[in-house]
Amino acid sequence: MRLSLAFALLAAAASRAFAANVDVTAAYDMKAAAYSNLAIGSTLGTSNASLLESNARFGVAVKNVELEKIGAQEETLDVGVLFHAIGVSGSSAAIAAPFDRAAAYYPSSDFTPFIENAYVRANHLWGLPMSATFGRQTYRLGSGLLLDDNGAGLTGAVIRAELPWLGMKTEAFAFVDRDPAAAAPDNTLMLYGGSLGIPTDGLWQVNELVEREQGDSIVYGCEADPSIGYGCSVSKALRSFTSLRYAISYGDIYFDGEAALEKGVATPNGPTPAGNHITYSGDAEVARMKWKQPLYRLGADGVAFITLARGSGDQAGTPTRDEAFYPAHGSQYDGFERTGFGDFYGATPYSALGGNYATSGSSVTRSGLPFGASGITTVGVGYTPPAYHGVVVDLAYYLYQADQVLSGPRTLGMEWDAHLRYPIRDALSLSAGFAYFHAGMAEDPNRSVARKITLEFKGRF
Repeated sequence: MRLSLAFALLAAAASRAFAANVDVTAAYDMKAAAYSNLAIGSTLGTSNASLLESNARFGVAVKNVELEKIGAQEETLDVGVLFHAIGVSGSSAAIAAPFDRAAAYYPSSDFTPFIENAYVRANHLWGLPMSATFGRQTYRLGSGLLLDDNGAGLTGAVIRAELPWLGMKTEAFAFVDRDPAAAAPDNTLMLYGGSLGIPTDGLWQVNELVEREQGDSIVYGCEADPSIGYGCSVSKALRSFTSLRYAISYGDIYFDGEAALEKGVATPNGPTPAGNHITYSGDAEVARMKWKQPLYRLGADGVAFITLARGSGDQAGTPTRDEAFYPAHGSQYDGFERTGFGDFYGATPYSALGGNYATSGSSVTRSGLPFGASGITTVGVGYTPPAYHGVVVDLAYYLYQADQVLSGPRTLGMEWDAHLRYPIRDALSLSAGFAYFHAGMAEDPNRSVARKITLEFKGRF
């Protein structure tokens, strides 16, 4: 039924699209990934996994359908549909932990197509520099620290406008979705807010996100319900996130930084903790910088980068306050792959592939970190030398530390990554990667080692 409605929208638009453009897009990504010691640091023991992941998209959009001319501006309409399918074949465990956390973000994870986009966009409304998009659409707020649809799409409305002062641009959004980590399957999550962009020598951006959650979910750190370990169940929550972002590209240097604050309140299901409420108070910072750097003795330029990221963790001894920064829909996944720092660990300021994803008991954590640890500080450096006969080599090193632990050391581990890429324009890419993760004392007292080997094929047009 949903597919029929989507095609009906396109047909209706195409019937009026005498001067319109029709865009067809398609992409396919196949990745073979082999993990060793995937459950690192977990009481479940070590585990290996071999996955063949598929990630496919097919989309059709009718653009610039003429509606009405107001003054010098022409009101136009865009209608688009994008189908997305992700799946795993040849898995040693079908969508088992921790990959089930990624699968929870998507309507379907068995390679059955779902609708990522089905939208109508009106451009130059009332002859003004303004557009409005309604329906299921791709959306990212700022750098993705606060909000990203992760390739699943979000259903709602977005209004964008150019302001008549200093070249400023603004947007407002409202979406209805669910918290992928919620305890109740009928959990409803309202997402609304906006942003203001101020161009200077770079771009300053002020972002605001409000999450209103109705339905059972878990707050970790309040220590009120021993049946779910380090956390308690709440029936509703209201969280607000405010961030300031600055991005600039100046010659051979690029910088992108964002800092955010989290505030809010939640209502527990039971009589505890005292006061029958929990407050949120977290913060996070992410900064990325890259620049062209000559390779010693060769003189040719490569690209070097530095990454700094930190998310606050929950402090012990505050049963009615959650200091761990954790937006419900921050940027974390692209299909079953994590999009954080490090090919294996995939750390964001609030989560990582740590192996601590048991379904019950004291080892349950939302972030994937060991029991009692939360918030992640990441320092990363890397270098991409000049391409040799079209082959690109990417080298990176990351160090991870927990922001808060109940006791003991905070070092989560370190990781070395190496990739070989062979891109052919923007249409085809072949790559192979190797990641070596050495656990720190906070992740695994035995300091065990984990590895990931990947072979990937990407094509798009």
